[in-house]
Amino acid sequence: MTTTDQPRDQHAPWIDKERLRQKYLEERNKRLRPDGNDQYLQVRGQLAHYLDDPYSPVAPRAPKADHVTFAFIGGGFAGLATAARISEAGIEDIRIVEKGGDFGGTWYWNRYPGAQCDTASMVYMPLLEETGYMPSEKYAHAPEILAHCQRIGKQFGLYDNALFTPRS
Repeated sequence: MTTTDQPRDQHAPWIDKERLRQKYLEERNKRLRPDGNDQYLQVRGQLAHYLDDPYSPVAPRAPKADHVTFAFIGGGFAGLATAARISEAGIEDIRIVEKGGDFGGTWYWNRYPGAQCDTASMVYMPLLEETGYMPSEKYAHAPEILAHCQRIGKQFGLYDNALFTPRS
């Protein structure tokens, strides 16, 4: 019995799964290019300034080759909240690797005038109870959210082992 021969709810629309798979394969094949990864530009020359962090100077450092139990790529809310919970469990060798010069993820980079959260702060900002912080308004502005990310990093000792702006 094929997928199209199986009994179905008489009120549900019939879907030809094989035709649908074929359609998606055709669309995928339209987007594949013979030059593969060669289609992408290397970020260098006049484009290289986009790699610079305008908020923090690059601090050269020696490469790290040590071992940590947990490593996270990204110092936004997900990395911070997970690392904080692991820290609470007593594990101290946690590393967050962040492209920016500090914690915050999106809130580190987006500093344009008027930037603010479009979700209620009490719902959006993690670890409020644990840090003892109360947002100043229902929809917090970017500087307050960034400061909260830094507060989480400080309170849970995440700065000690973090790597920021990982370029030499």
